[in-house]
Amino acid sequence: MQQYRCAIVDDEPLALDILESYIQRTSYLKLVKKSSELHTIEELITERQVDVVFLDVNLRGNTRDIITQLLQKDCVFILVTAYSSKEVKHLCRKQNQGYLGKPASYKKFVDEMERMIPGVKLATT
Repeated sequence: MQQYRCAIVDDEPLALDILESYIQRTSYLKLVKKSSELHTIEELITERQVDVVFLDVNLRGNTRDIITQLLQKDCVFILVTAYSSKEVKHLCRKQNQGYLGKPASYKKFVDEMERMIPGVKLATT
């Protein structure tokens, strides 16, 4: 099975750790980078070094404009936020964008991965 390279961007250390543990439990995912700062993964996305980005939409110091521009890139984005899906719906305009509400259970994480990446089925360790 293909492995999908992932990055996590969240300014909450606990959220970074939880998502990292979920990725490690999921055989078809591989963590490439985790960061609290958006600019650290922009190049990875531009150079297509990641396939999936778990992105907190309420990062300190980042404007919605920067996030909106980033979401236009050719990559699967899973928006991870404490906001309701209705509140971030305006960001989810493209097919390659998913949503995980905080705190997300592992089951919801896997369900969203299966929805966003057709053909992957629960293959966890």
